[in-house]
Amino acid sequence: MISEERISWLVMAILAISIMVCISGCSTSVKKPAVTEQPNSQVTYVKGADFVGVVKAVDKEALRITMYNTSFEGTQEYAYSGATEIFSKNDRDMAVDEVEIGEAFEVYTSDDSSRILKMKQASDLIVAEDTVVSIDSEQKRLTVQDVTYAYSDNMVTYSNGQYIDPMEIASGDKVTFRGVRGQAYSLVVTRGHGYIKPVKYNDFVGGTLIVHGEAVLPVSKNMLLSVPEGTQKITMASDSMTGTADVQVKRGQVTTLDMSKFAVQSPDIAKVKFKIEPEGAELYINGSLVDYSKAIKLRYGTHSIQVVLEGYQDYSGILNVKDPNPTIKISLPQETAQVESDDSSKSDSSVSSNKGSSSGNSSGNSSGSSSGSGASTAAAEYDVDHKVTVSAPKGAAVYVDGTYKGEVPCSFTKMIGKITLTLSMEGYTTKSYQLEISDDSQDITWSFPELPKKGVG
Repeated sequence: MISEERISWLVMAILAISIMVCISGCSTSVKKPAVTEQPNSQVTYVKGADFVGVVKAVDKEALRITMYNTSFEGTQEYAYSGATEIFSKNDRDMAVDEVEIGEAFEVYTSDDSSRILKMKQASDLIVAEDTVVSIDSEQKRLTVQDVTYAYSDNMVTYSNGQYIDPMEIASGDKVTFRGVRGQAYSLVVTRGHGYIKPVKYNDFVGGTLIVHGEAVLPVSKNMLLSVPEGTQKITMASDSMTGTADVQVKRGQVTTLDMSKFAVQSPDIAKVKFKIEPEGAELYINGSLVDYSKAIKLRYGTHSIQVVLEGYQDYSGILNVKDPNPTIKISLPQETAQVESDDSSKSDSSVSSNKGSSSGNSSGNSSGSSSGSGASTAAAEYDVDHKVTVSAPKGAAVYVDGTYKGEVPCSFTKMIGKITLTLSMEGYTTKSYQLEISDDSQDITWSFPELPKKGVG
């Protein structure tokens, strides 16, 4: 007879065997996951551009391209070959001959970063062509089409085959701008400026010089004018003499103008009356403050006028005197001018505003012409207690807005506002700088780079 203890042991053994069989059967029924040999076969990895580079030079003989690396703020030279792929923004194949200085490309380089494998015009680039630029060299900022961008010392600034300082871009120069939001990459001058040096013009000293459509200046000795390149019409006039000449100005070059060839006896002198509203406004003629409580003697021809009164918009324009007794009426709020003759006869005199409003004569026919945006300026503001000193380059002649100031080192009375400072020396390239002088009650000392010798880049 089997004992109860032995029966209990057998039951436990049978139960253990049943559990093991069940576990074994369950494990064989579970399907194992298949091993994937290429888990990322549907994902393609594409290497992005190494950097955005601005072209500074292309050497087609040595097959080298110099780039300003906008990511690392440096300049480096890279090799290229016939196998290098060059694409436009729209994926058009480009030849290396189409690559221009100042253009920005997304650049792909070899593993050792020495060769360019591919370059494509940057897609997110802001480009403004044939536009003007305002430079703030102290803040390292520039403004194009009312938008301000920061710039660095590595920004590509190029004109007439040479790299220039951004301050050398004149206010009237036209440029192609390239950059991204907040950061300027390059400025390439498309229409620059040159210089006119009048000679043999002693008969005109003390009179008026007009660069038609550009500026009206007093005639002084040893003048050197910075003007836009192209054909410029120049008129000099004094009480007794007048002369007008067309001058072909080349970028970066000085053109001599012999005014003795064009000097002729000045025509009659007119007596011009001014009626200006509101009362108390100041009248400037050719940059000089005048008393218009009585008739003013002016020669026939063109004169710059400006009316200023605090609380009202300034009026500026060109007065063209063609008859003996014109009356000029100017109303500041409307910025309009009306010309009448005292004897009620037909008047040929006219006045035109450089702000877009022009007036007719008493017969209703306007014969004036607009002076342009830079035609007339009020009397310059000076800080007579302080001075500007130019300490370098030594020996260079200094001109401020065309007026001779002396030879470096030299000092002159501090002028407040924007000026064009020109440096010139025989045998060297003439340079101009656009500067803005603040009214900070301080003396200023400027040291400019040495002028390059003519024929040297």
